[in-house]
Amino acid sequence: MAAFAQLTSGYYRVQNIKTERYISIVDTRASISGTGKIDLRAIHMLKPFEDSVAYNPATICYVKLEGNNQCDLIGQGLVMSSQIGGRLLNYLEISNNVYQFFGKVSTSGASATKYLGDESYEEWGAEYIVYYPNDNGANPNWHVWPVDQGEHYFGVKPDVTAAADGSYWSTMYAGFPFRASASTTKIYRVSKVDNNFGVAVITEITSDVPAETPVLFRCTGATPSDNKLTLLDPSTSATIGDNYLNGNYYCNDVAESTGHRNVKAYNASTMRMLGVDADGKPAFVKSNIQYMPANKCYLAVSGTAPDVLKIMTEAEYEAYVTGIEQITTSTTDGTKVIYDLQGRRVQAPSKGLYIVNGKKMIIR
Repeated sequence: MAAFAQLTSGYYRVQNIKTERYISIVDTRASISGTGKIDLRAIHMLKPFEDSVAYNPATICYVKLEGNNQCDLIGQGLVMSSQIGGRLLNYLEISNNVYQFFGKVSTSGASATKYLGDESYEEWGAEYIVYYPNDNGANPNWHVWPVDQGEHYFGVKPDVTAAADGSYWSTMYAGFPFRASASTTKIYRVSKVDNNFGVAVITEITSDVPAETPVLFRCTGATPSDNKLTLLDPSTSATIGDNYLNGNYYCNDVAESTGHRNVKAYNASTMRMLGVDADGKPAFVKSNIQYMPANKCYLAVSGTAPDVLKIMTEAEYEAYVTGIEQITTSTTDGTKVIYDLQGRRVQAPSKGLYIVNGKKMIIR
């Protein structure tokens, strides 16, 4: 006889034994019909670990035990029970760290047990999708790996390498609280946006980072294993101050008819994405993407913001501003040689930042 598992509530990755793929959450459109058919195509399946799982917040499931060998799966804005009529998953350990998840449904006087299984199902533009639970229980056995600092770690993958100094940068929007595992991995909020000087001022977050806090990372290294995070209890809270970053969970760009389309359009007038400036330094820049990437952040700006906003700490910003001599348009005359920041000669400058006789100046 199989023995019921002694799971505890916590953060896990759920991996199918047969396919070796991991659950990831791509939208909140799971549902259940009156016939008991469950649509779980809000769950996509990913592998291999290092290339697609280790750094993906959507692969982190908080397994919340509810008693009587039942649990809920929670992650990246999805609470499974709330999507399937308040139902919980039953779980059963069939061998060491091998589990089955299932639900019991009754309709029209008949009952059935439906298992969570993983099948290759290429449809709607998704490479891997987990089937809704089915009576046959195709590939129904799962490893439930606790997230740790070892083999089953969670880390940050850099989005950008700044050529100017070789530094690595990334953004992330996660549904769980965390802290950096090493002091060399820095976490920031954007505390100020100065359109006149073209600067996004960043402030380090030295406290724990609450869930659903969009953040910027200066990474320790080039791989997720270099930038490990420690996941914290879901109740963890902290006040981090003003933050001009915004986050986005999903980019499930599939046909409307599937019921699973979930995207956020990119607006070049009011959004800037992490990138580099012309000098190879980290910056928030105007992009040409159509939709916001999943689990990433954008800088919210006004419609008058420049295309490029340099990323600076408060100290760097103060030194930068102090080094710019302020002049008025009435003081500019033919004796001054004026260039814009792209190196183009300007005869009649308007308001903005310029190079005047070799010095940075702002004309108001």
